[in-house]
This record gives sequence, C-alpha cells and structure tokens, in this order.
Amino acid sequence: MEATGKTVISGGDIILQDGSEGAAEAVVVEDGRVLASGSARDMNSLAGGGARRYDLEGATLMPGIVDSHPHFLHFAAFEVACVNILDATDHDDIVARIAKKAQETPEGQWIITTPVGEPHYFIRRWYKDLKERRMPDRKVLDRATTRHPVLIQAWAPRTPNIVSFNSLGLREAGISSITPDQVCSVRIEKDDSGVPTGVLRGPVVNYYTEDPFWLQILSKLPPPPNQLWELGALEGQRLAAKLGVTSCYEAHGMDPEHILAYKKVRDSGKSTMRVLTAMEIVNGLFDPHWQPTNEEVIERLATAAALQSTDDDFFRHRGATLARGGPCWPGFLRIHDEMKNPDGHLTRGKTFVTKEIEELVIDYCLKNDLRLNMVQGGYRDQDDFFDSLSSFEGDYDIPSRNWISQHNILITESHCEKLARLNMDITTSVSFVWGKGDMYGERIGESSWRDLVPLKRMVDSGANVACGSDWGPKNIFHHIALAETHEFAASGYRNDTADHKLNRQESLATWTTAPAKIMQWEGIGSLANGCFADMVVVDRNPLTTSNEDLEGTQVLKTVVGGKSVYETSALTKWGQL
Repeated sequence: MEATGKTVISGGDIILQDGSEGAAEAVVVEDGRVLASGSARDMNSLAGGGARRYDLEGATLMPGIVDSHPHFLHFAAFEVACVNILDATDHDDIVARIAKKAQETPEGQWIITTPVGEPHYFIRRWYKDLKERRMPDRKVLDRATTRHPVLIQAWAPRTPNIVSFNSLGLREAGISSITPDQVCSVRIEKDDSGVPTGVLRGPVVNYYTEDPFWLQILSKLPPPPNQLWELGALEGQRLAAKLGVTSCYEAHGMDPEHILAYKKVRDSGKSTMRVLTAMEIVNGLFDPHWQPTNEEVIERLATAAALQSTDDDFFRHRGATLARGGPCWPGFLRIHDEMKNPDGHLTRGKTFVTKEIEELVIDYCLKNDLRLNMVQGGYRDQDDFFDSLSSFEGDYDIPSRNWISQHNILITESHCEKLARLNMDITTSVSFVWGKGDMYGERIGESSWRDLVPLKRMVDSGANVACGSDWGPKNIFHHIALAETHEFAASGYRNDTADHKLNRQESLATWTTAPAKIMQWEGIGSLANGCFADMVVVDRNPLTTSNEDLEGTQVLKTVVGGKSVYETSALTKWGQL
C-alpha cells in the first residue's frame, strides 16, 4: 500500500472508532491520512477513477492498536541478547542451539539463553513441558560447550524461579561443593555426592530481585552491549506490527539510553510505530542497589524535562515516571495487610523510594510542568500518593495537569473516584489478572480479587482508562476478550463481576481512543476524517466475535501512515480491484 495518492478500501467490515453509530462501507485514504468514510458509492465517487482500490475480501478494517504499557523495547532486547530457546522441545534441542552459538563466540565469553516456555508468566508452557520434564543440568549443558560459561536465564516476574549453569558457568559464578545448599534465598541443587548440578532455584530472575547472593552472581555477567537497546527498539516495533500495534506509550522502566534508542531509530528513518516515552526517575527494576540522593533525583528530572519533544509524527517524549513499589510475585507489592512473600514469610511489600522523594518529584513536576506518571500497584501506593499530593492542592490546579496513574493492580472505589476527580488518566492491564490472579489469591487471599484490576469500576468513575499488554499474553485480541472474562490462566477461574467486566466496545476503546487521549497524540486510535491512516486488517470482527474465538484473531496487514509495515499472503485480491 502506497502512502501517496487516493486509495479506496472496501469489501469487509470497517470499524472507525470515531464516535459515530453508523457503519461505513468504504474508507478513502490520501497522503497517509483518512480523507473520508461512508458508502462504497460515495467513496468511489470521491476518490475518482484514478484511485487505487483495495479489497478486504471479507476481512475487517480497524484502527491500529495503541498499547499503553508494552515494554516492547525491553522485552525484545532480552531476546536479541540471548540464544533463543523459548520454543525448545527437549535437551538435545537446547544443546544444539547453544553449541551453534559457541562456534561463533570467542572462548571464555558467556553464552546466555532465554528461559524455556511462554513469556513472561510461563504458565501455559515452561521447562516442565520439555520432553525430559526437567531443566538441563551442567552435564547436559557441558555437551554444548566446555569452553564457555553458560546460563539458562529466568525472567521476572515469576518468583521463585529456576536457572541452570554448565560446569564453567558454576565456576565463574563461584559455586562449588563447599557452597552451602542455600545462600540467602537461593537454593543450590546438588547430586547425591554433594556436587552442584548447575540448577538454582529461588529469586534468580533477571530483574525485580533483591537477593544479595543472586545479585552478586548477576554482577559477574557481562553488561549489555552498547547497541542492545537500539536492536531492542527495532525488534520491538517489528513484533508490534505483527500484533497490529501502530502506536505505543513506553513509560515504565525507561532510562535515558532506552529513550534515545527509540529516537535513534526515528532519526535513521526506520520507525514503523509511533512511540511516546516518559523517563523513569528511580529505576528499581534493573538496579536495586541505586538509592539516589535528592540532588540525583533533581538531575534525573531535569534530564526528563530536557528530552521533551512533542511535535514529531513518530517519536515523542514527555514526562517522568516514579514507582515506589513493585509486583507481588517477588513480595514487593505495597499493601496495608500482610501477605506471603516467595519464601512464605509475611510482608507488607517493598518500598523502593521514600515519601520524601515522592514529594520532591511532585513538587518538581508541578513547578516545571512535567507530566507525572505514578506507578501505583498496591493500596499503599495510592494512599501515600494522595497524601503527598494533598499538601500541593491548595497552590496548584492539579486536574489541569492531566497526570497518569499506571498499573492500578489493587484499587478501591475511593481510589478510582479520587483519580477521576484529579483528572488523572488510568493505564492498567488484564495481564495482571490472567497471569497472576491465582497467585494473588494464594499470597494475599481471595478477598483481594474484588479490587484486582476492576476495569468497569475504573471506567464508571469517569476516568479515561487504557490497557496495555505488559507481561502478556502477547495477543492483543486475547486481552480484549479478557477484559470481559477476567479469566485466570492457571485455574481458569473467572473474576467477571459487575465491577470488573467491560462490554466489547468499552474494551476496544481501551486499546484505541482511550490510550490515544492519554498520549495526547491527535490522529491515532481512530479512523475519523483527518486521522493518520494507521490501520489493521484482521480476519474477524473484534466487536462481534465471541470471547472463545477472539483470541484466535489473525492480523493480516498492518498499515502506518498509509504504508504497509506488516502483511501476510492471506489478502490475495488486495490491490486487484
């Protein structure tokens, strides 16, 4: 599909998301934007005889998906930095992939692989689904190479988790027969003669861990190469196009080098997705050792402000992000009552950032008109933030700032009402329901389910609510179905109460018009006249397909600004009318 000249698209269902109730038979695109929509007769007349005409062949045309919390760059970088064994079937398969990498890797350098299974919860598929039903140990990995230290990684958030080293990897990590069976919370598996097998269990994930022993081991691994984040940005947008995502908001865990990686992709002319970023002020995801001073926090805020750019069509940066806590799986979620951590001990969560720094960040953002994103996971995050903000409300018009509350995993009616009153947008994800719902019941108690991502409660408060894919599942149309079912992946339980489930149109809005409004980016999330021609062709209508069939939706074509950025061979008549 070309970006210039007039193009008529017809021959299937068309979803505009423009606020109108009528159905369009055709859309006219000109110079990368939607010119008009309406009856096929009127649109063909408007386009004229020289226009290109594309046939949907019964498929559905809809606005490009806008993902408000994807981590495209981060998650893609994790994969491109590793030997990919996500889909490995057995130990021999894993050995062959590592051995191939060893042939092109200088002797002595680390070889690190992905985990086995489906990221990032590893519920539907994990190492237990290998033919051997167990992790490969050092003896198996030694078959791949004895000249390189090898590590099969574990990825957050699942904790406890499992990793495996080969013999040289164990030696480089400083683990031997004299190492205790457990150091801190890391359990070291040993054979009957007391020799480590290479398998370690516990908080052994790549981020969101504070175990001193495991952090010491991670410090011995090579740092990310300089080009990793740019490669992550490129690969992340390639995956986005395959998923039907044409715009995204990257506002969590974003350090300056991550933001500049997206900018570099844009400057090189390789952007296929519109990206808005916001900078993390205290990044507890990747560096738990860093406890910044007030001066360092101000410096980070100044950097976030200096990076601001809001007029480009593909890359924009605006705002700062602050997270005071973390996820429940490692025991970091900040709540008022006690819950179980991964070791079974009781905790009220982990505070990464002091209240003093929270107030410092609020003060700076208000004085410098820097848009603030607060990552609010648990009840204490919400309550502390409202308390910190209260001292500023008399001096500033807070609602006019249109700040953002991210995650909102456990959130009460009162919290929703306060966010709406403050004109704060809400981003969240049914990922937390699907992947962690059962875990919340086990760690906190089933009473937590009434406040677990209550989407309908959020929408009914009057706040603008958008969803993101976060830890998965990757399939956006599965997310749209989950907004109705609130199904837990492990048990199949459905937490679909009146406070939780959205109807289909409400759910689709959280992936189109609502995140576009949050990003304050005109022309995305809709196919209204004048909007960018950011469009997705899918094999079924997401507004009428049953929940059972929605997950199977196939993206046939993704278009950004009138240009195809992903396509399959399914549309055989595309362009032949």
